[in-house]
Amino acid sequence: MAMIRNIQAADDALADAIWWFKGFAAARSPAMDEGSGEHVALEGNLKEVRHFLNSINRASIRRLGEETAIVLTFAEFERLVDAVRVPRPAEIQAAITTVEAVLSAYQTEEQSARNLDAPF
Repeated sequence: MAMIRNIQAADDALADAIWWFKGFAAARSPAMDEGSGEHVALEGNLKEVRHFLNSINRASIRRLGEETAIVLTFAEFERLVDAVRVPRPAEIQAAITTVEAVLSAYQTEEQSARNLDAPF
């Protein structure tokens, strides 16, 4: 078994699993209704995982886990590095803009992840 080292490989592995489970479910009970059964729930869960992995790849989510990581694209990371390596006003402003955008998205996701019904 190959070790998964990037999001595309993880997505490909999930696609293979979905394909296999669909075939397994079809072979197991050919008369089974397409919209029912455990395989439909499993397929839905695997599709959610694929969607999550792809959103990380696109940096369309910023908060990863319980404050364990913030997702950045490589281009965003480069803007931060450029501001440190070549601290000119244009690079510094690009870094500030990037940090503000990422922080805003992170805070929005953090707010939505909180359980507002919790008594404490």
